[in-house]
Amino acid sequence: MLEILFGSPKEAETIYDIFRSMCKELHSELQIINQHCVKISPKTWDISIEQLVIPGMVRYIIDHKEHQIILTIIKEIYYFLDEEEQQQILHITQSIIEGERTDLPRVQHFSLRDEILSDALVQFLRPNLCFSFTSFQKFRLQKYMARIRDYVDVAIEEYKMEQEYQNFIQSLRDYLTTKDSVIDSISIIHDKGYFVYHSTNQKMMNQELKKYTDETFVKQHPMYIDKDLLAPIVSIAPNWISLYTDDPFDGMVQTIQNIFQERVLIHSLNEFSAHIRTGENRSQ
Repeated sequence: MLEILFGSPKEAETIYDIFRSMCKELHSELQIINQHCVKISPKTWDISIEQLVIPGMVRYIIDHKEHQIILTIIKEIYYFLDEEEQQQILHITQSIIEGERTDLPRVQHFSLRDEILSDALVQFLRPNLCFSFTSFQKFRLQKYMARIRDYVDVAIEEYKMEQEYQNFIQSLRDYLTTKDSVIDSISIIHDKGYFVYHSTNQKMMNQELKKYTDETFVKQHPMYIDKDLLAPIVSIAPNWISLYTDDPFDGMVQTIQNIFQERVLIHSLNEFSAHIRTGENRSQ
């Protein structure tokens, strides 16, 4: 027998429904007592604990408690009090936990949180036990809470970097609104590097690009501006950019789009080859 006390009838009903959906083949009896207590009477203790109680509790914590745990850490440990900021950090944290941020090497060394929860339950559960879930969460899940805090810590670093990136992008947009266009239209080819062309299909060499660069502008953005590509094309401030690439999700491609917005037209590399051939035929 196992009895788990919850802080509200809603919590008890939630875990009861999770257990009930899982126990059809495990022959365990389930009851809700006094609206706050879930009682489990397993036919076979080891099997029920392994296949019902532990996976059910893990699912309950991750699906129904983790969201609030993350928010509490964001608010009470890192003191982010603005609701919009909280939600953005929460979203980043959840995306990291779900493995959507594969570009973060630090996270790859984190042990899985469901394994941490399972280990905590294995060490704690025993026959004829009655316990409060609130107390279990407070005193037995320190390792799990520490892992969630690690995720939040990484998420906040990412959030701050994203904020800095957005501020950087906005500063370049603001610069473009006050800058007269030096060349009306250019082409950028992304093919194992980035190459800039005049509208006449004449390639701009590095020395020429450097000549166009606004050095005062570069000094205002020393830590962020790419001096070989971004600095000269922002200094040129073209009205139109034809960007040829087979990887529209490349970081620099995305940055150019974010800066120049509707001024950018994305094409495939094959289209550039066809464009060059057309230009050659016209010149003959």
